[in-house]
Amino acid sequence: MAKVHTIKLLAAAAALALTGAAQASNGQVTSLDNLIPSTGNTSAPSNWRFAPGQTIGGVAGALDGVARLSFTNSSGSWACSGSLLEGGQYVLTAAHCADDFTSMKVQFGWYNGTATVTRNVAVGGATVHSGWNGDLDTGADIAILKLDQAVTTIKGYKISTTNDVGKEHLMAGYGTTQAANTNSATNWNDGNYGHYAFNTFDIDSKTLNSLADPAYDANYYKYGVTYMVDFDNGTADKNTIGRIGAKVGQNWGNTGISNLANEGLIAGGDSGGGDFVWNGTEWLLSGVHSWGWGGSSACSYYGVPTPGTCDNATANGSSYGDLSGSTAVFSHAAFINSVTAVPEPQTYALMALGLIGVAAAARRRKQG
Repeated sequence: MAKVHTIKLLAAAAALALTGAAQASNGQVTSLDNLIPSTGNTSAPSNWRFAPGQTIGGVAGALDGVARLSFTNSSGSWACSGSLLEGGQYVLTAAHCADDFTSMKVQFGWYNGTATVTRNVAVGGATVHSGWNGDLDTGADIAILKLDQAVTTIKGYKISTTNDVGKEHLMAGYGTTQAANTNSATNWNDGNYGHYAFNTFDIDSKTLNSLADPAYDANYYKYGVTYMVDFDNGTADKNTIGRIGAKVGQNWGNTGISNLANEGLIAGGDSGGGDFVWNGTEWLLSGVHSWGWGGSSACSYYGVPTPGTCDNATANGSSYGDLSGSTAVFSHAAFINSVTAVPEPQTYALMALGLIGVAAAARRRKQG
């Protein structure tokens, strides 16, 4: 395994641990009731809350299907995010949020500390991608949760079936957050709400590492595609992917989306949350938040010339660090459909005929 991936694992945004009883002054969450805030953004987190029914891109309730996950295992209590799939029975999330839990609560419409819909997932109710082995960048960090009861009051998301590199996307989740220009760690100060922001899928991880990582191993990426994103503030200095590309003679990335005030990046607890692309009529689920790589280690690892730091705020590496990665949904369409597909009526009819045939054959055997 390439060294770069070990670094990412250690610096991952991943699931966020929850311990204790109220929010401490250092931002540590101390109760499951204080699970929330989310994607980092460029102004006060309170400006980027999403509410039930909120219209984004002309779609009312565009983020109503974003789920807040709270789960427990032998190591403690944890927070992640997820996205309701079309049909209302399943939630798509990251494998590292679903591979080990003793209880799992899934909440939608979490706003001001209250959810509009709450469901549970039974132990054994998660289908984790068969390629998941704990490495975050392989493209296998994806899982499907089956809810104990379908959600019928919220519209689930259709999935994108195209490679969306180069597209601007809407990101949402229930992790920690902070204003990008504040040079302090992400925290839970706006913890009763989920948050959103925008960014662009700059490149896929395999493409970048095939040219920029001396320890590149093509087999590492055999399971799927990971979209790579950085946080840009409009200057070439903070364009992490662009600077890595320039070092190897490639024109990668950009210095930010058209409205820089809307640009953000994921933080701890956003893992499993969704990246959504606009297809002209609706938001399609395109990516599942997987990892974050901050603390200026990315520029250092890839040998980007001085100034080596690519962070917008060095103490705010979780939310505005060098890079983040999301598992590309299009590369797992078959996996998703294999779990969530509902047989057509004619399929049920054929199944019934098959059962009748089996029963008739059994009777004949008994009579013989």
